[in-house]
Amino acid sequence: MTASVSVSAPGKAFVIGEYAVLEGAPAIVTAIDVRAVAHEAPADRTELTAVVSCAHARVGEYLRARGESVDDAPIVNTGRFHFGARKLGLGSSAAVAASVVGYHLANAGLDPSDPDVAADALSLSLAAHAESQGGGGSGADVAAAVLGGTLRFCEGRAESITTPSWLQMAFVDAGAPAVTSSFVKAVKEGAARDPKAYADAIARLRGAAEAMVGVYANGDDPETAYETVRTAAADHMTGLRMLADLSGAPILTPTIEIIVAAAAEDGLAAKPSGAGGGDLVVVFARDRGALDRLGERLRRDHGIVMLQDLSPDAPGLRSEEKIPTNSRLAGFFKLSVQARRTAVCEATGIDMARMAALDAGSLDVARANHMIENVVGTLDLPLAIATNFQINGEDVLVPMCVEEASVVAAASNAAKMIRAGGGFTAHSDPPWMIAQVQLTPGDGAKDVHAAAKAVRAAEGELLQLADTAHPRLIERGGGARGVEARDVDPSMLVVHILVDCRDAMGANLLNTVAEITAPRLEALTGWQAGLRILSNLSDRRCAHVSARVPPEALAARGFTGPEVVRGIVSASRFAELDPYRATTHNKGIMNGVDAVVLATGNDWRAMEASAHAYAAADGQYRPLAIWREGADGWLEGSMSLPAAVGVVGGATRVHPVASLALEILGCKSGAQLGQVMAAAGLASNLAALRALATEGIQRGHMSLHARSVALGAGATGPELDALAERLVADGEIKTERAIELLAQMRAAKPST
Repeated sequence: MTASVSVSAPGKAFVIGEYAVLEGAPAIVTAIDVRAVAHEAPADRTELTAVVSCAHARVGEYLRARGESVDDAPIVNTGRFHFGARKLGLGSSAAVAASVVGYHLANAGLDPSDPDVAADALSLSLAAHAESQGGGGSGADVAAAVLGGTLRFCEGRAESITTPSWLQMAFVDAGAPAVTSSFVKAVKEGAARDPKAYADAIARLRGAAEAMVGVYANGDDPETAYETVRTAAADHMTGLRMLADLSGAPILTPTIEIIVAAAAEDGLAAKPSGAGGGDLVVVFARDRGALDRLGERLRRDHGIVMLQDLSPDAPGLRSEEKIPTNSRLAGFFKLSVQARRTAVCEATGIDMARMAALDAGSLDVARANHMIENVVGTLDLPLAIATNFQINGEDVLVPMCVEEASVVAAASNAAKMIRAGGGFTAHSDPPWMIAQVQLTPGDGAKDVHAAAKAVRAAEGELLQLADTAHPRLIERGGGARGVEARDVDPSMLVVHILVDCRDAMGANLLNTVAEITAPRLEALTGWQAGLRILSNLSDRRCAHVSARVPPEALAARGFTGPEVVRGIVSASRFAELDPYRATTHNKGIMNGVDAVVLATGNDWRAMEASAHAYAAADGQYRPLAIWREGADGWLEGSMSLPAAVGVVGGATRVHPVASLALEILGCKSGAQLGQVMAAAGLASNLAALRALATEGIQRGHMSLHARSVALGAGATGPELDALAERLVADGEIKTERAIELLAQMRAAKPST
């Protein structure tokens, strides 16, 4: 039997019960929607990992006992478990074990979602994981990977429970992960030295876990229940401090303490998720907006990241229609257009029939006539695929729509260099946008300060009113998040309604919010409403991307890697000091950004306006991307980019090419799409600065530009490359010279 079904399993995060679960106390664990995907291995696969080998052997014995044959072990992709080059402590090994078991069961015709099959899958996965890890774990991570959802786990038994609808959770990155087994070992050694202290610590942790289980089970009044959550989290922290004192292990790092203290200042509850020592902290709140505000403060004040795309209550084992994308397409630029389409389909799992959307005329005039006014036709631009991109461990093929030669090739080449350093690290702000209402004084109006005070005092009322504008947005987890009153002049007050737009760009809903709140603002202040419209300066909705590049990946003809690093850093410094250079620096960034924005049907004009306003936020126009030399000599780059983009609404679904581009990307949210755009911009910037720091921008750019000139001169087929080569050799890449050379080539061609 040839396996054809891919199967995935989710990661996990402990809600509470760590350490105590090893002593028979209950724990709550939730499945996180980052997935290990098991799929058919290529012929040149590498050696099996221990967990894949153990899982393959266990499920093989099970299936052969049923009279079934067993295929070769699959390959398992765990890219989504990464934040940049670092793997997060989300139970990847447990997910790998579960996905391998699920893969073989599914390809034997068994449904892992069937309760009886799931029970066997759990038993097999637990045994395989314990064998590969040397035992010692509770098994809660494996249960989450197989069963999904949120579980009460106690003494090897998993029970599905429901997270209270009012309880919101978010996960914060606390830095380099700890090795759980080393912490458990240190705690056990401490327990042997002082059994009473250990028992006291476990009792405190057990009590915290049992209290939290009660919150999930009892459905108490949310206000009362949330106080229980806060107390349970605080008790858990006390228990961890007792274990840290007992064992000498750094269970509570300074970063964890900062996160927990900041959460407490905001009236929220927080604790490490897992063994501690770094990795993740889980924060609990009743309001999603409170979590987002904490995340923004942690990023701004401490450089600590709240990971917005870690979603709890994920489904367990499931079949996948597509395998993970492979962006390493060697020799892609040498292929014909048709062969490139085939390669993209093979790399993404997209049906070849979808490629018809790329044919000329896929946007017919009739459809275009419904998109804008006064239509007389359509304009085609080249759509290309940038390769080699890896963002947070996940490969991405990046559609780019651009007319300028070298942009796609340069971005692909730079992405390959960045991949050598572990790929791009990216995260996003919450998708908050601003609806603005302009107010000017009316007769007998309050002064501007009194008017602003009245607005701030009515924040709760205004937020409720704003939420009536789009009830479906509330259902999707979005909604109004805050109110700001800005007295920009004694005769002008500007009110901002901050709205979480989720996966939409949000222009229409923001304008509606501004319209619906304006009359109430007039009544509160006695001032008159003027403009009511969104702001396109989306500085609360940025994508943040960074990369590290080893010097050897940057070396060029006649230049060593360290020389190139220093040249790029010098070029970056030039842009930081001089707005004339910063403008060109940022134009190169937007080469990559705009190409993705256009390909996906988003608003490139809004992106341009926002990016350039953001670059001048402190009064001087500055570079969006900065490059430095790290302590180890590697090149380090980072960029923050306003990214008000969406994967729903507008041209993203109406335009057939934009729809296909999003499908190729595989982005599930506007935040992920913004990260891709930022990565494309940073790659484009690296490519340009490396060229400037070495052979100069013209050499590579003009060799590609020569093809465009040759095409414009009328060259066809094999003439294109031949004429381009002659233009480059001639050193005069101009249309007039191309026409002259083409005539010479054709005159010299033997007649047939």
